[in-house]
Amino acid sequence: MTLDEVYRGNDISFRYPGHWERGEESRDDAVTISVGDLGAFWSVTVLRRRPKAERVLEEAIQAFEDEYDEVDQYPVGATLGGESGLGKNLEFVALELINCVMLRAVEVGGRTYFVMAQVTDHERDQFEPIFEAISASLEFAPDSEILIQ
Repeated sequence: MTLDEVYRGNDISFRYPGHWERGEESRDDAVTISVGDLGAFWSVTVLRRRPKAERVLEEAIQAFEDEYDEVDQYPVGATLGGESGLGKNLEFVALELINCVMLRAVEVGGRTYFVMAQVTDHERDQFEPIFEAISASLEFAPDSEILIQ
């Protein structure tokens, strides 16, 4: 799979497959950019108030636990934009399918970046390498280049 499209904006950039759909959602203190195909998706949220990466992961995990009966958690190493962060993989059952979620968070300069990717278990081998490649391509603007918002 070729990452032939580049997203640039909101003080980040990343590469993704050009045939994937892209969306963007803004809130007062955050923006989420998502790309996906066939129900699988990868997203990055730029959190401008720089909450702790640990808190961001805890809140995301809690949201899944509130929604689904049983959520299995697996700690994983995480690197985003060349920076070490925190990571968890989750698995849960929905609509009789095992769903796999990859959660990553890192604090860089004046921002926290939260990456989430989700796919069903039977498509995991196809999409997980793509998610990892997109995450590896993620770059953050230095604080000196970030416009005050």
